[in-house]
Amino acid sequence: MRTCSVCSSKNDEAAVVCWSCGSYLQERVPNLDLFPMIWKIIESPRAALHRALIAEHKNYVLFLNLFFGIAVSFALLWLRHAGNEFDNLIYLLLLGVVMGLVLAYPLGMGAVFGIHVLAKLFRGAGTMRNTYAVIGWSLTPILLSVIFVLPIELASMGLLFFTTNPSASEVKPAVFFSLASIDGMAVLWTMYLAALGVTIVHKIHFIPALLIVLSVAAVLFSGTYALFTLLAL
Repeated sequence: MRTCSVCSSKNDEAAVVCWSCGSYLQERVPNLDLFPMIWKIIESPRAALHRALIAEHKNYVLFLNLFFGIAVSFALLWLRHAGNEFDNLIYLLLLGVVMGLVLAYPLGMGAVFGIHVLAKLFRGAGTMRNTYAVIGWSLTPILLSVIFVLPIELASMGLLFFTTNPSASEVKPAVFFSLASIDGMAVLWTMYLAALGVTIVHKIHFIPALLIVLSVAAVLFSGTYALFTLLAL
């Protein structure tokens, strides 16, 4: 709870203006700026997600979801060894980007809805809009991975990254496992940020929040993979 310094009334942590006297309780944040927010998430995750919580406009969440969709689509292509079906990397790249754009909004909103509903079962106090904000901004590591790591993977391994005969792990093991480790850390970082965001918005403990995030992520990804496998047959 946030106590008003003027009238001593108790206010919600996300409140900017006191419900009783109208005094400002904390900095007013009309909009979120992309690059300062990315840096703030790296520097101080809790402060960054709190800023997303109190912002009047939840800027860039849909933009972040686009990169989430692209990351999931290339993960699906990698798991299905899609390079075995392609002779040209360009066509596979186009497929990955188009799939990502198609998947972005359903996956993003599915994650927000699932996490919000489960948080409410744990007596979460947040709104769907605020859940949407913190889950969206928790995708920042995925954004960074798609922008910086994926191009290096594609440039250094090409179709080998998506094939099994031979696989990139056999031909270029050092490069493959180094970049795969960075991707894995980006996923773990995203899970941590999402769970932290749930604790901030819904005021529940971190462990239940993390279990909620992991459960929703597992269901969404396994369901998407099953659908992709069915359509690819």
